[in-house]
Amino acid sequence: MQNNPIYEQFCKIKEYCGKLEEASYDSYKLYSPADEEDICRWERDNGITLPQELKCWYMLSNGFDMNSTADILPFESIRRYTHDDVEGIDVCFIVGHYIGDGSMLVIDDCGNFYEFDHGYNKLYKMSFREFLVKWVIDNLEDNMYDAGLM
Repeated sequence: MQNNPIYEQFCKIKEYCGKLEEASYDSYKLYSPADEEDICRWERDNGITLPQELKCWYMLSNGFDMNSTADILPFESIRRYTHDDVEGIDVCFIVGHYIGDGSMLVIDDCGNFYEFDHGYNKLYKMSFREFLVKWVIDNLEDNMYDAGLM
């Protein structure tokens, strides 16, 4: 698993979640890893190839829930999303949310990641790794600081 390109971010997320739960600060959920064959079957059924970093995440954890602040949907929960006001792409798939400011992490049908800020109906291109750092790790670090663990 250490050759997984997002293994380092996953380990940091897992470490922070464990420490925060030990301190009874909050609860977080990292799901069990997904099976690669199930992911491939889902891709065939939905006519899309998931980006490699996202598939690598699913091989480590089939989703993540950060207590209504941010989440990464389990791969089988990814759904096509069409929205007339989304500038730049016609069809996208929601793969995660950032509730604090009402943003969604979406991929287009070519597998490009975007932050969709539906308050402004704008897309901001980002990588999955950037999502993990910006929306997940940074917020977990804020929680670690608030809990007196940093």
